[in-house]
Amino acid sequence: MAQSSRPRRRTSRLWWGIGILLIIGGIVAGTFVFNRGQPTNLRLNYALTRPQRSPIQATVNASGSIQPQQVLDLAFTSSGLISEVLVQVGDQVNAGQALARLDTRDLELRVEQAAAQLAQAQANLDRLRAGPSEAEVAAAEAQLAQAQAQLRQTTGGVTEKDLEAARAQVEQARANLTRLLGGPKASEVAQAQAQVDQAAAALQAQRDSLSAAKTRAESQLLQAANALRDRQAEYSRIYNDNREREQQLARFGQSLPQSALDNEAAALRAVQNAEEQMRQAKVAYDQAVQAEITGIAQAEAQLRSAQANLERILAGADTDQVAAARAQLAQAEANLNKLLGDQRAGSLAAANAAVANAQANLKRITSPPSEADLASAEAQVASARANLAQAQLALERATLVAPIAGVVAEVNLEVGELYNAARPAVVLADLSRYYVDVTVDEIDVAQITVGQPVILVLDALPNLDLRGTIARINPLSIVQSGVTAYTVRIVTDNPPAAVRPGMSASADIIVAEKSDTLVVPRRAIRAEGGQFFVDVTVDPALCNLDIAQRPLQPALQAVAVQTGLSNEQIIEIIAGNIDENSCVYVPGVDARFNLFSGPPPGVRNR
Repeated sequence: MAQSSRPRRRTSRLWWGIGILLIIGGIVAGTFVFNRGQPTNLRLNYALTRPQRSPIQATVNASGSIQPQQVLDLAFTSSGLISEVLVQVGDQVNAGQALARLDTRDLELRVEQAAAQLAQAQANLDRLRAGPSEAEVAAAEAQLAQAQAQLRQTTGGVTEKDLEAARAQVEQARANLTRLLGGPKASEVAQAQAQVDQAAAALQAQRDSLSAAKTRAESQLLQAANALRDRQAEYSRIYNDNREREQQLARFGQSLPQSALDNEAAALRAVQNAEEQMRQAKVAYDQAVQAEITGIAQAEAQLRSAQANLERILAGADTDQVAAARAQLAQAEANLNKLLGDQRAGSLAAANAAVANAQANLKRITSPPSEADLASAEAQVASARANLAQAQLALERATLVAPIAGVVAEVNLEVGELYNAARPAVVLADLSRYYVDVTVDEIDVAQITVGQPVILVLDALPNLDLRGTIARINPLSIVQSGVTAYTVRIVTDNPPAAVRPGMSASADIIVAEKSDTLVVPRRAIRAEGGQFFVDVTVDPALCNLDIAQRPLQPALQAVAVQTGLSNEQIIEIIAGNIDENSCVYVPGVDARFNLFSGPPPGVRNR
């Protein structure tokens, strides 16, 4: 049994080997037969084409990322409880629309209090400027009429009480006159001078503190500007390194790794954050300047009010007041003399004194106010008006308002929470207009002017036809990898909703165009000895043959040409022995490649 089983295993292995050889032979034979049925030169290492008459656009190519025209970090200028959040992320808002509010009850009370103080100060000033009221004048005139009537009366009896009252009136009138002639009290002058000194010290303190605050804000603005320059320099370095590395990788058909693009995007965001920090520092500096102006104005108004009060006290009694006091004394003495002696003479003297006193009082009431009193009242009105404006501004700033129309990109507020100034309350983006900043070298930038049309192609949306224009060209140059270049801004209005900030964009800047001219593929042009040449086939009929019928290497002749406009695909022939019947040779190109518009589907354009 064991001896008969061994020959069977050798026979089985032999048949397995023969079967494998037959399968391999079949595969080789099938491959040979299949290849005989195919054209051997389907992948010729050249292409043939005829020149065409075509419109041409000369373009300068650059790339960048598309960004919104404006992104604003909005914040409240003061702290407080958040009472309302009126928007959500993604909402479209208009310029001037309210976005959020703080609790304003305390601020509203401050506005009412400041308004009442202003009304009171204004009423005092108006009353001073307007002079006495009709009732006051009427009362003074009635007093004068009464005195004049008393003068006409010469009657009256005398009692002990009448004498005591008359003596008391004489002493009181004499004391009043002595007080007026003696001038202001030292205590009153000292108090008024102290108020002047206190107002002057407060003014100097305001100047020192507000100037220091402005200096700090200016220093922070300078620091923000330096930080911005540092971020810009870092972004330029990363951007230049990426472009150089991208060019190197492109030679091997590779693209830049995502980490490098992420680093570039992060550097760009750092630049944008530094720009916003500088803007906020500029706002803080402007606020410090305005606070200095307002604070000093208030302190100066208080100083003027104190000085006016001191001047009024030092001026003492005016002539009208002294005359009235003398008249009162004369009236009192005359009344006393009437009672003590000749009643008629005394009565006449008393009546005359009463008339003089009433006349002096009427003159005092109807006289215009002094300059010192007016200055004091005007200073009080100015101070009250400044306090009201400050309170109204604080109330207005308790409502966060959109300065531009845009889309809400970020909301960092919760109703009932205390506002945290460390983060922007609302981030607002204007998506109605985008821009792309590209870098153009010094050779191409001379062809670019503001207003030129641009075709933008987004990597994420290759089928989108996005048009733009040149908005500005930076006057100062930058150096990238030893090459002088300039930053050019391209703007595009009303982009489709599919466009998102930060998308990579390629820009074709149209610097010149012609509607009908003779063009050949750009790859067909070669330079030699400072002259441009186009290789054409000796037999022009080769362009009419199918690819499979063309020779591996056709006979060629070089034709010198003069070129004009060009872009990535085609170039204009201005002069040379070439026309639309010539058969142009393009080396190193897949024969199926469309030389005037790009590769066919599935064939990569290298």
